[in-house]
Amino acid sequence: MSAPLSFARVPYAWLAVLGLLWGANFPLMKAALSALEPSQAVWLRLAFGAAALAPFLAPALAAVRRRPALLGHSCVMALSANVLTFHCFMQGTRLLDAGTAGVLSGCVPLLTALLAALALPRERLPRAALAGLCVSFLGLVCVLAPWNGAARGSLAGAGYMLAGACGYAVAFVYARRFLVRPGASALSLAALQMLLATLFYAPLARWEGMARVTDSWELLACVAVGLGAVGSGAAYVVYYGLIGAVGAVRASAVSYLPPVAALFMGWAFLGETPGLARLAGAALVLGGIWTLRRN
Repeated sequence: MSAPLSFARVPYAWLAVLGLLWGANFPLMKAALSALEPSQAVWLRLAFGAAALAPFLAPALAAVRRRPALLGHSCVMALSANVLTFHCFMQGTRLLDAGTAGVLSGCVPLLTALLAALALPRERLPRAALAGLCVSFLGLVCVLAPWNGAARGSLAGAGYMLAGACGYAVAFVYARRFLVRPGASALSLAALQMLLATLFYAPLARWEGMARVTDSWELLACVAVGLGAVGSGAAYVVYYGLIGAVGAVRASAVSYLPPVAALFMGWAFLGETPGLARLAGAALVLGGIWTLRRN
């Protein structure tokens, strides 16, 4: 399937758009949690994201008919990249400020590299890449600032964010091993993945009070449009469009942007003050990712 937009013409502008979309998810989650239970916000995000990707679903269903094993692989992807990750990121954002949650989400490339080195023998990490991992770990310590007597909730929130990042890392490595040539476009498989995740998460969602999302246009726009249709659905369209236009390596540069965007938006819209230690930690995290990507 060709990209619905001409991503090759201004790829770095689209990278910036995608970084803003993913970075904005954390302030939007924080806003949604002011009125919704975490499980409610997660399910609504999945449902509206699946609805936005529905036009791309048909090729994936056709591929599943030709290759039934693809359904099982899509279930694993849905459980790891969407159910686990969205749930943990929502819980982590509930306990942390949006900027800190966004920075911790930047650990996905680091955890992916570690897991790939363990699971994929051809992807051993050189010494420079290991140095990048150490630099990023030091950055995480600065972000969490345990010397300030971090609250128990902050440590729990960090644990949720790292667990969610592990979910993404598992999904990336799993996709590399089992979905190299699936017979369907990555975008259509993402649509199937999001639909399956919506179904899987439904039993975990707290349905009591779910209808309150329609009581406020601001809340409805935040969850349905911001987190769901745009932050999940449209972001997939842009991401896979960029992969098709400029390749996976260049598209992966977007990993640098969401933590910075989350810090800025948390300051601009939620009044969060990052502080020098947290800003320095974010710079170290991004520097470690940059070193890792170069090796």
